[in-house]
Amino acid sequence: MKTYGLVLSLTSTFIAGYLVAVIYHPKPSSNAFYHQDPKTNLVTLSNTANSSSNKTDTSAKQSHFDATLANNPASQQELTQAINTPVNVALSNKVQNEAEPSKAAQFDALKQAIQTDPTSLASSIDQLAQLKVDDPDFDLLLSAIQSSANPNTNQALLGLAEEYAMLSDVQSQQKFLSLLSSTSEVESQLLVQGLVDLATQQQSDAYTRVEALALLKPYQISEAEREQITGELEQQVLAASADEAEVLLSQLMRFSHNQQRSDIASDMLYNSSEPTKLAILNNINSGSIPAADELKTKLLAMASDQQGALWFEAQQTLLSSFDLSQQEYSQLNSN
Repeated sequence: MKTYGLVLSLTSTFIAGYLVAVIYHPKPSSNAFYHQDPKTNLVTLSNTANSSSNKTDTSAKQSHFDATLANNPASQQELTQAINTPVNVALSNKVQNEAEPSKAAQFDALKQAIQTDPTSLASSIDQLAQLKVDDPDFDLLLSAIQSSANPNTNQALLGLAEEYAMLSDVQSQQKFLSLLSSTSEVESQLLVQGLVDLATQQQSDAYTRVEALALLKPYQISEAEREQITGELEQQVLAASADEAEVLLSQLMRFSHNQQRSDIASDMLYNSSEPTKLAILNNINSGSIPAADELKTKLLAMASDQQGALWFEAQQTLLSSFDLSQQEYSQLNSN
């Protein structure tokens, strides 16, 4: 009885498969248009027939294969694991990477075009204006323009930067700084004023402020602007983290007059955090803060207090950057 049922099941399956093949894969119509070529031979016709037969068989096999996977999730999972082997993934990535032009090749092509084609620089500047500053293509194109031997490159980048000088949105400000960072000199008063505004705006973060100041020269701004910048920087240094204190203090010293630098540093040693004090010591060692006598007195006191966090750094700064008397040297050695 079980055998009889199995025969019926197989027979039904065969009939259903045959009907599907007939319905979904009909024979070509004899009325179809085709080009009558007298050179057409039996081999061509045979190949066409075989191709049609192979397609039908492949479609039927694929349908059976898809049905098997749908009814057996375990087989589907095994197939996925078999396909996504490390070797297959590596080969797939290699093919994809080879299909895409490398960044180095793009860079060389852009650079060559800008150097040799008079119109290429203008079109590259226009394209640069359309790109967002966080787009990788922006950096690629900017580097290609900057490194080309075209004598008009610097002026073209400065001209584009002027379009963003007075804009207040973050995207325009970052593009403004990126463009100026790639040029040799900032001389336009419009560009200088744009940098001053970025350095003094309250909404500017420490990174933006430092980047703007690094592009400015102290002699390019008025005394009133210089006092405003140093006053704001002094307050920001006192509230900054360790990394920010270092870079902000360096800019504070740049825009302060020589006779002011030691006084500012001396005041900060009394009422500042440990990161700020460490930044002051580093700036003394680098030479941006003069080794004045008032600073030496305070550092001797710091070095004598071995309970303090920076007594050793103060001692090393005294030994390397100050003119010590024999008595002062003996005082350090006794600690």
